[in-house]
Amino acid sequence: MESPNLSLRGKVALVSGSSSGIGAAIARELSARGAAVIVNYPYPSEASTALEVLESLAGDAKSKSIIVEADLATINGPKQLSAAAAAHFEKIDILVNNAGYSGICIISDSSNVEIEDAWEKTINLNGRGTVLLTHAILPLLAPIGSRIINIGSSTSRDPDPDMSIYAGSKGMIESFTRCWARDLPRKHGCTVNTVAPGPVATGTLLAAPGALLDLLRSRLDRVPVESRFAHPEEVAWVVAELCEAKAAWLNGLYLPVTGGLPLC
Repeated sequence: MESPNLSLRGKVALVSGSSSGIGAAIARELSARGAAVIVNYPYPSEASTALEVLESLAGDAKSKSIIVEADLATINGPKQLSAAAAAHFEKIDILVNNAGYSGICIISDSSNVEIEDAWEKTINLNGRGTVLLTHAILPLLAPIGSRIINIGSSTSRDPDPDMSIYAGSKGMIESFTRCWARDLPRKHGCTVNTVAPGPVATGTLLAAPGALLDLLRSRLDRVPVESRFAHPEEVAWVVAELCEAKAAWLNGLYLPVTGGLPLC
């Protein structure tokens, strides 16, 4: 059912990595508020799930939304995605840098080859992909009231074991936000913020190796609000609120969505 709150009607949102998980929830929430959404997926094997997300979007926004294949871990992927956005829309109002890769890397026990592989998979997407996509989209950003929202992670401040490369990549996201929040608003009419979830009950997390899932569950008692993972929709709501007109004075923030989980 279409939300009666169509506060983002007429807006165009690009959500990277939105064929599943948190990205899909963000796409649905933005469309429920009236925004047309560019749903991005990286490989042909995910085309069907991206189409399912597109079909799940709300009301008039669904007919205006599109899906685009582009692997943001590659050099050309961000250019391909921005070119597709430009071909379908005159401008982008909202950029959500959500696409990311998470993997365990045991620094003390891994070989050089394994560490290099983990570094390339993680940093090429989480770091370089975020920079290159943002750079490619800046010329398309609406000059007034646009938004850039980077999806970070609480693990950059409260890391789980053997997640140093991933945690470091999300630390990069925080630094990008602080820099861009100073550099970009007056040039491009945007605000820039980070939304940093803790563990979220996505299909990917729930399908994680048993040992990792058990470890994450063992830490849920530290969450003050309730002993559970976040729902993707709870993260999506925070992202969408930052896109509202009344959020215009929120810039350079790090917003943890953790149920009050203490962060170092």
